[in-house]
Amino acid sequence: MLMLRAATARAASTLVAAARRRPGLLPVAIAGLSSSSSGPPSGGKRRKGQRRGEAKPLPQPQPLPGRSEIPSNKKPNAKDRRKVRPAAEESQGPSGQEIELRKQPPEKPKRVVRWRCATGCGACCKLDKGPEFPTPDEVFADFPDHLQLYKSMIGPDGWCNNYDKSNRTCNIYEDRPFFCRVEPKVFEEFFGVPRSKFDREACSACVDNIKMVYGQDSPELGNFKRVIREESSKHEASMNEVKLLDATNTTGT
Repeated sequence: MLMLRAATARAASTLVAAARRRPGLLPVAIAGLSSSSSGPPSGGKRRKGQRRGEAKPLPQPQPLPGRSEIPSNKKPNAKDRRKVRPAAEESQGPSGQEIELRKQPPEKPKRVVRWRCATGCGACCKLDKGPEFPTPDEVFADFPDHLQLYKSMIGPDGWCNNYDKSNRTCNIYEDRPFFCRVEPKVFEEFFGVPRSKFDREACSACVDNIKMVYGQDSPELGNFKRVIREESSKHEASMNEVKLLDATNTTGT
């Protein structure tokens, strides 16, 4: 390393001395010497129009993958604009949320359900429901007066004492107790069911009672479902008429 530095120093002094005799040679000679001593020689022939000691032109940046190259001296037309798209933009696909929204089918509107009592059923008059249902003590835990009255109405066979089995009717229907009435207020007070869910919950309770008393394939269950379908269809038709009238009034105004 010391020998290389000594040789470099001698070469530099020789060039300086020669530059004194030839004006204008010093800057180029020092530049050429420093470039050759600081790194490996570049080698190769000079390009056309390139002067000695002049740095080589930097390489031009290559176009990105997936991107068309447009000459700098030509303005891009509409066709070129369509071709030129950033590679990052082309690589981006639909987001996960968009894919999830595409996969989800449109939500179907809920079927209208309207409860109505089916004549000749009487399944709710079976007061001793059995182990599959809540006990009277659980239902009337906060209503001791209702609990006492309910228990006093249970006959030896589990049916209500006021129920006429021959024609399946209630002997005190107009004056029946509060808990015997299938109404939104009763369901909300005893079971915590909101009014908006009363019809569905009432239908579900009746289906469970009919299955328990008469069986799953009983004609009583088929008759109840038929009554519910008819009542629900009537209610839905009435709702559609109201919507049509509202739309007509809105358009007229």
